[in-house]
Amino acid sequence: MKMKKYVAAMSLALSGIAISPTTWAAFPNAGVDDVQSLAQFKVTFTKGFAFYLRDEMGAPFCQGYDSPADCPTGARTYTSPMLYEARTKVGRSNPHRDGDSTDEKNGAHICKTGSSSSCSTYFSATDEPITDKHFQWKKGAYQADGHPFDEGPSGREEIHTQAVSFKLTPLRGGGGANAVRAGDKAPCQARSLGEVESLNGDGFPAESFFQMYVDVDVDMNNDGKVDMVLFNEAGTRGTIVNGDPLIIESTGLTSFPPKVIYSHTGRSGSKMAPKLFTRKSTDPTKCEADTQNGHIGWLRIATHGISFGPENGITRSVKGVRDGKTPDQCQEGEVDEECMTRYFNSLPMMPIPTEEDIPFCDPKDPACIESVDLEFVTAVPVKNSVAVSWATTSEIDNAGFFVWRAQKDEAGAYTNVVKLTNELIPAQGVSHNGISYSYVDSSVESGNTYYYGIEDVDIRGKSKIHMELIPSATVK
Repeated sequence: MKMKKYVAAMSLALSGIAISPTTWAAFPNAGVDDVQSLAQFKVTFTKGFAFYLRDEMGAPFCQGYDSPADCPTGARTYTSPMLYEARTKVGRSNPHRDGDSTDEKNGAHICKTGSSSSCSTYFSATDEPITDKHFQWKKGAYQADGHPFDEGPSGREEIHTQAVSFKLTPLRGGGGANAVRAGDKAPCQARSLGEVESLNGDGFPAESFFQMYVDVDVDMNNDGKVDMVLFNEAGTRGTIVNGDPLIIESTGLTSFPPKVIYSHTGRSGSKMAPKLFTRKSTDPTKCEADTQNGHIGWLRIATHGISFGPENGITRSVKGVRDGKTPDQCQEGEVDEECMTRYFNSLPMMPIPTEEDIPFCDPKDPACIESVDLEFVTAVPVKNSVAVSWATTSEIDNAGFFVWRAQKDEAGAYTNVVKLTNELIPAQGVSHNGISYSYVDSSVESGNTYYYGIEDVDIRGKSKIHMELIPSATVK
């Protein structure tokens, strides 16, 4: 009997999901917060896609402009209505220490079903536990610059979080079928993950960030039908490393569930706004992306008020009480909806790269064709390098190529994705018969297996990574 008890105790300790330190101050054990929330966002479409939406779908973009090149950002930016969800669900892990084995090596087990004070099942039953490696731009990205989220010194108490269920729809009538989805409401998307870290070392007050992979349902004419599904660059399913998430951040958390407004805004040194792409189907379970035209816009600003609702009473700016990001965020006498609207309207938008604001290639236009057909791609290890070769069967309006490299983790997902060529490998001229190309990757390490992808770019700036031809090579 004693041996059975000992084995059971060891099993719980090794699982990492049943043992919670009793000496830490305020963070509770794993659970799921079930809260109401408000949100808004802005999307800026590329010049060409805005014209396409205007001419084909009657969208109110680029009015009075004859050429896509002349259409300014303000004339092709869509602002969503105020969105609402009565039951947004966010899972939490047990607390651990920043930099410890749970944080860096073993991973935190995040609760999938349960209450705010207990957990029934964990995501790790089917998905890997979450370590720091799953958070984008974490190392060196969050500095003590006065902006949330400021990564603190190692040893602070923290938890890892994940969006369980997330679907925000228009709060008022007339918003049609517009929605923002994540978690189990966006089955094609990657996991939306976050971190909450103590500001003082143990427990509350705390700061947090979330990296969101979202589907945006767009009902352009508000007829109750989804016209297109937009998503930020993330691939499909799984846990994406080196993706392009929407980062939303906040300070001033004082409890779980928190009452706080997260914001995604333009800040000094911040990354460009996440690119948006379209899917071929509006069916939320069909994941195939429409890669014909590359990205069609950017998600430039977003706010999300957790524990905020349309009839949530009065929020006050009382000294020592932080309903939002700063004590003066929600003013005396404002209801939640008024506070969210005013704060959203005051935020700057994330920058977009003007050199990538490329024309949209209308599929009805005969000129909208694939510029390059690849015959093969090979990768062969040669001494301390890998020789990558590829050949085209046809090239039309091709400007050149980029070479990408990746590795795979234990789950088979691509990781350590890098662009090996900063400048285009130039095309060798227009050809209908094909041309051969090569590149030598000398930045490899012995014993590693690498995967290579070829991206072609046409003279209009449209690009495509040929995921159908990904060779691998193991360096000896």
